[in-house]
Amino acid sequence: MLSKPKIIFVGDYSREDYVKLLEASKDYCEFYFLYYTSPNEEKSNFYKSYGYAIYWKNFTSAQQLLQKICPSKVVFLYIESYNHVVLNLACKSFNIPTYQLEHGLRADYVVGFDPKFSPSLPVPYIQRLKSKARLLLQISSKIKSRLFLLNSIKLLPKEAADFAREFILVRKKHNFLETSRRVASYKRIPQIYISFSHNIFKIHQKEENLPINTKVHFIGVPYFDHLAKIKEAEEIKAVLFIDQPLAEQSLLGWTKELKHSFSKQLVTICNALGYTLLVKLHPVQDKAGWAALSQNHDLKLISDSDIDWYAPRVRIVFGFYSTYLLPFAALKHITLLTYEKHPVGKLMVSKPFTDAGVAYPIFNLEDLYNVLSGSCKIHRDQLSFKAKFTEDWLYRFDGNSGARLRDILLSQDN
Repeated sequence: MLSKPKIIFVGDYSREDYVKLLEASKDYCEFYFLYYTSPNEEKSNFYKSYGYAIYWKNFTSAQQLLQKICPSKVVFLYIESYNHVVLNLACKSFNIPTYQLEHGLRADYVVGFDPKFSPSLPVPYIQRLKSKARLLLQISSKIKSRLFLLNSIKLLPKEAADFAREFILVRKKHNFLETSRRVASYKRIPQIYISFSHNIFKIHQKEENLPINTKVHFIGVPYFDHLAKIKEAEEIKAVLFIDQPLAEQSLLGWTKELKHSFSKQLVTICNALGYTLLVKLHPVQDKAGWAALSQNHDLKLISDSDIDWYAPRVRIVFGFYSTYLLPFAALKHITLLTYEKHPVGKLMVSKPFTDAGVAYPIFNLEDLYNVLSGSCKIHRDQLSFKAKFTEDWLYRFDGNSGARLRDILLSQDN
């Protein structure tokens, strides 16, 4: 029997949704998860059913890491930190193929990094103290991580080492997207991209200043393979709301107070029209606010595993701009609404959906009274655009995206 190829997966493996990208591959590959300096930083052990964790502090350099693990491929979710950059460069010097695996809609990423719309907020004093306390506890690991970086640069070929130093100087002063624009070099990127679809990759290509001849494979969205075979079932009178951590991450001017006011108004309107409000939270969101509202309103918090039951039965899906809107834009029985009025203004963040004709923009929650009453016409208007949107943004919505990813990981492509 052939041995399984060893794959190093570089990304936040405490995010269960990221790990689940590998569902169709886990029995075929031996995965090593790399993101944290030490195991104390992990927030979930879900990854353990997929593979093993390794930590920056346990290696003296990127070169030693690669020599010890001997991976056939290294797959990054992003190449942003200094360690990511030197590992990517070391892989290239060892002729180990590097890939960047898509993990969400690119415009989500762009808005989140744009200080014009999402300015950095001062960190509260207590939080700063806690951060310093954690830093003191982890100081040994941090020193080892710093040595890892310096040793890796010393062992790189001169041209690659010079680039690493240049990247670090720019990255110290700028966010990742601005760094991408200022440091235009093929050394900054992996050899091959694995993207969900043509249109998602176009945004990535533009915003991250990728070379025109960048090699890319399209696979569809593995997150949504379980929804591809959904068949319409008997309707329940409910609105499914796809939420985002806008307040938690201080994006687009949202605060906890503004978000609570929005949430209360939304559930009040839905209930007044006889709709149950179903809320699907983003993995990093705090559910406390919604949970408190559920005590006095017809509101249910639902999980990924619940979606399979609700998706065939709801007819209205409403949400902030999110990767999770993609399958609902494709499903023929769904009418999709997006919320476009943010505290910083009307940004039309959901343009990929609204411009394609598969989503109806809402700028005022009060408009829901009229929209929900006339949703049949909106649905008819959206229906004719769904097939083209699916091709452009989901590549193929056939339940085989994870299998296509597996085939790439098993291939000799380099």
